[in-house]
Amino acid sequence: MNNDSARTTKFPTGTLVFGLILIVVSLATLSRTFFHWSFDMPLLLIIVVAFAGVAMIISGLSAAGKRRQRESEIPAPTDPNL
Repeated sequence: MNNDSARTTKFPTGTLVFGLILIVVSLATLSRTFFHWSFDMPLLLIIVVAFAGVAMIISGLSAAGKRRQRESEIPAPTDPNL
């Protein structure tokens, strides 16, 4: 009953979150260099990683909820004359 054309592709949340971490860290480093700002870089990294972890947890919970909802649905009959 489960054919490949009906399956949805899994969204790579981990890749997205890791990319966002790299973007934030690089922008913070560049802005610190160009604007001569002074902030605590280890604290910034801890905050960014904490928010990334929260984003991954929320994504995992929403994916589990969608999977549970999809599994609880009654599948349509294959023959429309039934």
